[in-house]
Amino acid sequence: GLLWRDAQLRRFIATRGLLIATALAPPYLLTLAGESGARELGQLGFFVVASALAGMLGGYVWGRLSDKSSRKVLMLSALLAAAVLAATALLGLAAPALLQNGVLAALLLFVLMIAYQGVRLGRATHIVDMAPRDDRAAYTALSNSIIGLLLLAGGLFGLLAELAGPAAVLLVFAAMSALAAVVASGLREEQISEA
Repeated sequence: GLLWRDAQLRRFIATRGLLIATALAPPYLLTLAGESGARELGQLGFFVVASALAGMLGGYVWGRLSDKSSRKVLMLSALLAAAVLAATALLGLAAPALLQNGVLAALLLFVLMIAYQGVRLGRATHIVDMAPRDDRAAYTALSNSIIGLLLLAGGLFGLLAELAGPAAVLLVFAAMSALAAVVASGLREEQISEA
């Protein structure tokens, strides 16, 4: 019933559904880098450090902006993800030797994880602020349930990777992220009333 009554909830869930690309993409990015030769243990260290730094810095940067506009955080993080995923895929297709540089691959992962942190903070802030106080738990449960089903279906991207390679999957994820930015632009500014 909530889905039929609340168009903003539908738009939010659609945005969040498209943005599962940011959660599913890191293994494909690492696979693409591995195919290009970035498999040495020292290079794996770059990936771990990049991911940890993104977690620390992303929370600070996106957290402050999310308090002002969770809608803009969702849009900006989606656009950032689209850009880095497209760049990684194109490098994998056109210049795979460049991904042999563990530092470059780690930098791409860092930017992707910064975007992912934005998605996490933006969606958490937005649903809390958009939901009526009495329906907050129902909005969150419904949203999480739908996203859980979509994540289960995300295994189909592994089949695409087998058929067309990880670069093709990253291009699909880039398109999903770009579309998420467009869909998110139609969300209300939920923080205006609190400013």
